[in-house]
Order: sequence, then C-alpha cells, then structure tokens
Amino acid sequence: MTEEAGSPQQKLIFSTPHDVRKAILITFIAFLFCGFQAAIYGMTTVPVSKFFGTLPETIVKYDSFGMWGQILAMGTGGFVIARIRGKNTLLLAGLMMLVASTLIALFPVLPVYISMSFLCNMAIGFALVSCYYMTMGTVRKEGESEGKLAILNVFFSAGFMISPIINGFVIDSWSWRAVFVLIAAMFAAFIAILLFFNISEMADDALKEEKKKEQGEATASFMSVPLVLTAVAFFLFVYVEQIMNNLNQPRMQVDLGFDIKVVGALVTTYALSQMVGRLVFGKFLLPRVKVHKYIIVSSLLFGAFIFIFVNLTSLSTVIPFMVLLGLANSCIYPSIVGYGLDQIGHASPKATSFIITCGSIGIPVGTFMSGLIGENFGRTKAMLVGPVLLVVVVLLIFTVRRMAVKREVA
Repeated sequence: MTEEAGSPQQKLIFSTPHDVRKAILITFIAFLFCGFQAAIYGMTTVPVSKFFGTLPETIVKYDSFGMWGQILAMGTGGFVIARIRGKNTLLLAGLMMLVASTLIALFPVLPVYISMSFLCNMAIGFALVSCYYMTMGTVRKEGESEGKLAILNVFFSAGFMISPIINGFVIDSWSWRAVFVLIAAMFAAFIAILLFFNISEMADDALKEEKKKEQGEATASFMSVPLVLTAVAFFLFVYVEQIMNNLNQPRMQVDLGFDIKVVGALVTTYALSQMVGRLVFGKFLLPRVKVHKYIIVSSLLFGAFIFIFVNLTSLSTVIPFMVLLGLANSCIYPSIVGYGLDQIGHASPKATSFIITCGSIGIPVGTFMSGLIGENFGRTKAMLVGPVLLVVVVLLIFTVRRMAVKREVA
C-alpha cells in the first residue's frame, strides 16, 4: 500500500519552504479559531432567548438560517480566492467576523443578531475554503495533502472542544454578549497575525499558466467527471455523519435508556476518538498509503460498525464501539476532499469551493432526511441508511480510481 515514487507532482502555490511553513501555521490558527467560534451557539442559545424574550427553539431556527451563509460563502469562495488569493480571503473572513461579532455585542437587537449571525457564518465559510485551498497548495504528491488536511481538522476539533468550557465561564461571569466580544478579540488578533506574515502566494491564473507550459497543452476547466463523482461521494459521507450527529444521542438516551450524563460521556468519547484518529492517521498513515484504498477500507469499516452499533443494547458493548466509530470515520472527510482535489493536478480555488460546498449541502439534507426517515420508519432504519450510502461512496471512489488508472495508461 506504499505510494509509488512516481506519484503525480502538483504545483505549489507558495514560492519558498518558509512561505509553506507560514501558510500551514496560519491555516492551523484559522481552524482553531473557527472551531472555537462554531461551538458558541449551543452555549448562547438559552441566554440569548431569555434576553430577547423568546423560545430557545426560535433562536435555534435563526442560527440554522445563518448556516446558509456558510454554504453561500463556500459556493462563492473559489471565485473570491481566484481574484484576491487565499491569504487575502482569510483576511476578508477575519474582518467580517470582527465586524459582525462587534455589532452583535454593541447592538443586541434581534434583526442585528440574525443578520450578523449570517455574516459570521459567511466568514467561517470563506475561512474553511481558503484553508483547504492553501493546504492543498503546500503539497506535491498524492497522500501528503490528505494527511495535512486531517491534521488541519484536529485544530478545528480542538477549538470546538475547548469553546463550551471557556464560554461557560464567560457567560456565567459576564453575559452572552461577552462571548461575542471574545470572538471579536480573537479575530482581531488573527487579522494582526495575517498582516504580520508576508507570504508570497501565486495567483490562480499564474498557476494555471505554469501548469499549461509544463503539459504543453491548454489547461482544462477545473470541472471534471472524477471531481464530480468525488463530490457526490463527499456529499453522501457528510449525510452519514449527520446520521451519527443527530440520531446517535436519541438512540442511546431513548431507545437504550442511558442516563443523559452517560450519553454525554459517550458522545465525548466518540469525538475524542475521531480527533485522535485524525492526528495519528493524518501524521503516520495517510502519507504512506494509497488514498483510495484508505477511503474504501475506512468507509466499509465505518458502515459495518454502524450496522453492529444499531443492534447493541448494553453499555459495556456500546463503549468500545464509540471508540471504533470515531477512529473509523476520523480521516474519511479530509481524505475524500484531498483525493478529489488531487485529480486536478494543482491547487484550484474553484474546485476546492465546489467540493466543499457539495459536502456542506449534506449537512442540512442529511439532518432533514434523517429526521424524516426516523419519523416515518423508525430511528433504526434511519441509521441503517448510513451503511448503504457508504457502500455507494466506495463504488464512487473505486470508479474514480479506475478512471485515474486509464488516464495514466493513456
């Protein structure tokens, strides 16, 4: 399963190794801060609803509307990056987050909260696309990008995990508005870091020109059948992740009768296993294996573990499967993204935006369909959709690999 020495070489978008190191550091900080910001809404829902005199469910509805801002930014982020480059798009995202968080803290009225939450989510969308694009632009061969993307997601997970603890103290000591002051301060610091680091980044047009000169032919559009098939696989995988995110807790609490504190501990175990898997597999496994084989094996294992999990009834058997489920799916997300973008041959902002957007659409679709199927056919059947979709993911990745082999032979 070791990568061949003749793996296709990709074009770097940074001029020197020093620029590469600075770019990686920036993306790690961005993902840490984005993960921290993404977790604030669960903590602020109740105090915000009390402040505005409405139900928590109403605030959740407004926050979910904001998620479409993230999808909008992901869909357009590639075009923005192509015009102003990755680092400047991150700067734009930082400024948007700074302005939006500051306005929420200073003018706590419902229309401002709703519109600025939408803007905050747009900032997250631009930041995620930029980070994925910049990370892809720091690697040369297949497998290396998937490992770096996995480690990148570790920082998002770390930010997401420490956020509730810190913000719990902030809300208790001051108010929910202080959380947005903290977010504004963090992204002001992030803007200062971006301005401090002077990175030489190649523009998208220049990158395509260099690629064209090397190949001696016109550069094709970023859109291709392998990229589309991989994007569909990514959408289906994100759907499966929503099955675990939305139906995992109700199954354990309602169907199995576990105490809420036990359920919380089990969910944390799942998240920690996922984060550890991203760190260990991203560092030591993905750079050394055929990426398509990793996706296929991990997807089949994840599907098998879900199938077994829905038939478990005792706490002693559920605990180890929380660990196995977290480890199995830990690096599938970054691996599918990286594998799809590897088909382009260079870091493409529009391709990055396309595949990330396809996956993100799986969040609302997967959430809605899981609830709809569970409501009409039962929670177990809704969860068993997961293994079926993962088999489709395997078939799609296998098809993309066959197409890549044919291109290499030709």
